[in-house]
Amino acid sequence: MTKPRLLVLSASIGAGHVKAGESLCEAYEESFNGEARHVDFLRYASPIFSHWIEEAYYIMTKHTPSVYKLLYQMADNRFSPAKKSEVLIGLSKYRDLVREFRPHAIISTHFFPAAIVSFMYPHFSVPNGVVLTDYVSHHIWVNPNTQLFFVAHEGMVDELKQLGVDEEKIRVTGIPIRPVFDQEFNRQEMQKKLGLDPNKLTLLVMSGGNAIGPLAEILKALEQFKENFQIFVITGHNQKSFIQLTELFQELNIKGQVLGYVDNVHEYMVAADLLISKAGGLTVTEAITIGLPMAIIQPTPGQEDGNTTFLTKAGSGTYLKSIKELENFISELLANPSMIEQMRQNALKLSKHNATHSILTEIDKLIAEKRR
Repeated sequence: MTKPRLLVLSASIGAGHVKAGESLCEAYEESFNGEARHVDFLRYASPIFSHWIEEAYYIMTKHTPSVYKLLYQMADNRFSPAKKSEVLIGLSKYRDLVREFRPHAIISTHFFPAAIVSFMYPHFSVPNGVVLTDYVSHHIWVNPNTQLFFVAHEGMVDELKQLGVDEEKIRVTGIPIRPVFDQEFNRQEMQKKLGLDPNKLTLLVMSGGNAIGPLAEILKALEQFKENFQIFVITGHNQKSFIQLTELFQELNIKGQVLGYVDNVHEYMVAADLLISKAGGLTVTEAITIGLPMAIIQPTPGQEDGNTTFLTKAGSGTYLKSIKELENFISELLANPSMIEQMRQNALKLSKHNATHSILTEIDKLIAEKRR
């Protein structure tokens, strides 16, 4: 019998969807003895349209977040025109891809390809599932011919049921992240490896691959506490932010380092006491898996609002509406160090280890049933 072939479809609107897809493919080939292919389907279907959508997303989330939130809310119904446009854009490309790769199963980590897979199911009855990459459900993920819905936590089961999804289709697995995050680490050893002072508060600031966020304002606000903390700032692929923040570090004489894109971000997360960041689904998942408390600033309206609410209700994160609130929170942490440990324990209670393996196990069951 030939190796099972898994097709994973994502879209590069936000880095999390692609990262989740890559993790699934890597694990499927390493642990399930299958052949996997990951396709950024939006770029595959229409590079020009993909570029336009990606640019529009970053412009709206940075400059007009209220507009993005309105569009997000308008799309949260079963008659949303967004689904119709998704299907029309990708039909012919999807047909070509399925005929060429002949997958035994398909997983979508973005709602754009998920809608197409469902629409084309009567013509290509390939077992399929979707991975919701946030901590809140939304109608745009719900399609009639999706066979399995993989969600981050138990509360999303009722949310999806209210959107018309049969409970038997829902699996609470967690969100797939790189296997390295599921390993056990020693914080003290990691801090030593990174040259950190174990007696000082260690802060990690991230704003995603495009460095959206008030990084300079955060550093200026934290200057008053610089004798009490050490800090890493990760700017991702944004070279302009990297240069500007490096200069600001030198000006403020802050102990720490500005980093660009790193492939060992888990090491910095293990060593840190607090992550100051937006609330992307993959970032949240990585943080709670490691047990890293979060201070959330400027979450993207819509899905990140839901992620923020999830963390704050569980006591593993706090939502800071302004730079002044950040100053107050850091001051409180320095006065009450036990707060960090409590938030850390709350985060660990939320974690769902080996989500990638759990998802692929369920998909393998679908493949086995189809092959009988």
